[in-house]
Amino acid sequence: MIQASRSPVLERGQERQVTVQLGRRFGFDLRPSRFFVWPGPEREGRERIVSLGKPPARMLAPRRRRFLRVGPAEISYLGSPAVTVPLSVWRYAKHARQAAREKQVTDGRK
Repeated sequence: MIQASRSPVLERGQERQVTVQLGRRFGFDLRPSRFFVWPGPEREGRERIVSLGKPPARMLAPRRRRFLRVGPAEISYLGSPAVTVPLSVWRYAKHARQAAREKQVTDGRK
């Protein structure tokens, strides 16, 4: 069963994001500039961050955070997941390719 809701609050100047909490196992927060992951149900102080080193791009238009509950998974998102997920994956892949190229150059100098 899927339950959907949305926040009555309009959020301004936030980065688009998709957050998933998979029951008591783990959670993650996917953003175009950063990726957060944490073990268990509590995020505060336990998350690890992978940063692309760029400042977050904030959305100009105010948005309402939306929530989905699908079985044990709790999902929230700000901005369209259809845009956020591909954009984030593309940026992470680009960052990984660049890091691999830099490593090849560094290893080639030794």
